Amino acid sequence: MLSKLKRQFFAGLVIFVPIALTVYFSKLLFLLISGYLHPILVNQSLVALPPAAIRPLSFVLTIVLIWALGALASNFVGQWLVNWINKAVHQVPVFRGLYEAIQKITEAFFGAKNIYQSAVLVQYPRLGTYTIGFITSEMPGSVFSSTEPHYCVFIPTVPNPTSGLLLYIPASQTLHLDISIEDVFKIIISHGFVPLSEAAVKKS
Repeated sequence: MLSKLKRQFFAGLVIFVPIALTVYFSKLLFLLISGYLHPILVNQSLVALPPAAIRPLSFVLTIVLIWALGALASNFVGQWLVNWINKAVHQVPVFRGLYEAIQKITEAFFGAKNIYQSAVLVQYPRLGTYTIGFITSEMPGSVFSSTEPHYCVFIPTVPNPTSGLLLYIPASQTLHLDISIEDVFKIIISHGFVPLSEAAVKKS
């Protein structure tokens, strides 16, 4: 009886934990986005707002503001303004590095063009063991005194794929994966519980 109750409890836990964490992180995202305009709406005196409506309104207005920035950046004036801001930020020594790092990470996850060209398997940290990496660029072999082109491969950490290692690997020493970048992130974040099928490895 105790063993049966234990199995039922863990079966329920498998259902409950993903739902609870999804709700939790959705709440955190809501509070984060709504927190930017929340103080302004609280302290403004132009329109009387019910206290319960301030945070949802702040969330909606922030989403609209983000969309408006994207719409502005899509025209000539907006592109000029974005380029001017980028140039201004690059003049600040310490802030420049932080801004560039956050910008690249944001582009990787939300940009229209993914900075990762494809996913590969590479033998790391030693021969005979494989890990997943992302090809970000390709360099001529002459840079490494070789006739073979080399891939610049980003090796993400688990379960936080925003940090990792950068390796330059001969093209012949990589196994290309026939799966999307999104599916690779699922494997990384889930600690490998989302399986990598045999069909995903391109036989080349």
